Formats: sequence, structure tokens, C-alpha cells
Amino acid sequence: MDLMRDAGLSWLAEVLGELDVERVDQLSLAKCKGPRKELLAARFWDALVFVRDYNDLVKKLRDETGALKTQLIGSQQKVIDLQDELLTNKTDQLTAFQTTVKSSVEDSIKTGICSVQSAVQTELRSSWRDVVANSSGKTSTTATELKEAVKAAVAEEDKSKNLMIFGKCEEQNEDVAETVAEILQDMNEKPRVVECIRVGTSRIAIGNPRPIKVKLCSADAVSNILRSAKHLKNSGNNKNTFIAPDRTQEERAAHKKLVERMKEMVSEEPDKYHYIRRGAIRSVNKSVATNELSMYEY
Repeated sequence: MDLMRDAGLSWLAEVLGELDVERVDQLSLAKCKGPRKELLAARFWDALVFVRDYNDLVKKLRDETGALKTQLIGSQQKVIDLQDELLTNKTDQLTAFQTTVKSSVEDSIKTGICSVQSAVQTELRSSWRDVVANSSGKTSTTATELKEAVKAAVAEEDKSKNLMIFGKCEEQNEDVAETVAEILQDMNEKPRVVECIRVGTSRIAIGNPRPIKVKLCSADAVSNILRSAKHLKNSGNNKNTFIAPDRTQEERAAHKKLVERMKEMVSEEPDKYHYIRRGAIRSVNKSVATNELSMYEY
């Protein structure tokens, strides 16, 4: 293309020189009539040949451009096909991954359920063995005795979700739920309270408040409350209030003995902290860090 342009410019320069002008806009009819017919005929022929060659070149370039366009469209189609294939592969991989994860989660859930079922069955068998063992000293076990043993086991389980609040002032027509909520708020605790009631015969007239029995949603919630109960001694309205587990009559008697013995030990060893934990009296030097005391049990 550049050669055709250069040849055209060279031919035009020669023609302008023969017509004694420098630019095309300087041409006139009189200037063109000056040269001989032979010279004009030769230049006309050169012009025809140039236009023919130029047309041939334009056609060739048009054909090559069409071929390149077709090739470009084909390349674009290949890119589109590759993108579709890539998306398909990603979709297949994602589906396979989701299937694998779902299968793994289902297997884990099944394993967890089996473990829980096994643990529950083991615990039930153990509880049943305890019931049988407690009755093994007798020659026979009546249906009434067996029923009472089962009731005792169920009651023990229920008590693990209960706690008792002592020393909280009692008022006429009080809202026990609000009273309990206020005590728990002083401890920065917000468990789900299932039920709360005053127990025993009212003794407001003599200024002796009844204890409050509180049933929570779980035994863990009860444990958390018992661990936080020590903070009540620093509160304004509840410094004389204390919290204890819901014990049976036998447990209360045993605990009372432990408390009496602990009071004796306080007098005997004043340089130590004495506290009850897990049914036993424990002691620690007052100079030692008191982290262990956070597990104090009333």
C-alpha cells in the first residue's frame, strides 16, 4: 500500500513538472493544452495502469480483511467455548464439593447421634444397676419399692436444675419473679427461669422470710449461678441473701454437719480460708491466691 502511494505521488510530481506548476490547485485548462498529444496519452495510460493496480490492491486487501475477520470470529468462538467449558467444570467441581460436604456433615451428625444414644443408654443401664444394687440386699423387691426408687432417681435429676435462695426479705403480695430477677441482675446473670416460688408457711409477721425455690432450664445454668453467688455479699440490697443447691432432707442434714465443723475449723485455724466443696471441707492459706474459692459451694 505504501509503494502504491509513493508511486502515485512520484507520477503526480512528474506530471506537475511537465505542466510547469508546483501544486494541483495551480492547474488550468490552458496549462493542460500545452503539452503534445503523445505526452498526454502516455500520462493518461500511466494513470489508467495506476488506477487498475490500485483497484487490484484494494480488492486483495478487502479479501485479506475478510479472511482476518473470519479468523477473528473463529477465535472469539473458541474463547466463548473455553469459557463455557470452564464454567461447566467449575459447576461440576462445586456440585462435587457440596455433595462431599453434605455427606461429611450427615456422617458427623449420624456419628454424634449414635454417640449420644450410646451415652444415654449407658447412663440408663448404670442408673438401673444402681437401683437394682440398692435393692440387692433384700430377698425380693416389690413393685411399690421399685416405683419409689425410680421416683427418687427422677426427683434427683429434677433437683439438679433447681436452686434455693435464702435470706431475701419477703413482702405481702410480692411478685416472686421480679424478686428473683433483681437478685440475678445483681450477679450479672440472665438465665432462663422456668419457675420460682416461696416454699413453706408464710412467716412475714415475725420477719422470717421463706426461701425461694427457683427452677432453671438446665443444670449448667444452676452451676453458673452458684459460682457467681459470692458476688451478692458486695451488693447493696442482697448482701444478706445467699444461694444454695436444692438438697434433699438427708443432704441438708449432712451439709449442716459440715457447716458446724467448718465453723470449728475457722476458730482453730484463723490463718486459713475454710469452705465446702463437693461434700467436703477444704482449706487454703489466706496468703495464697483465692482462685479456688470461686468454686465455693453453700
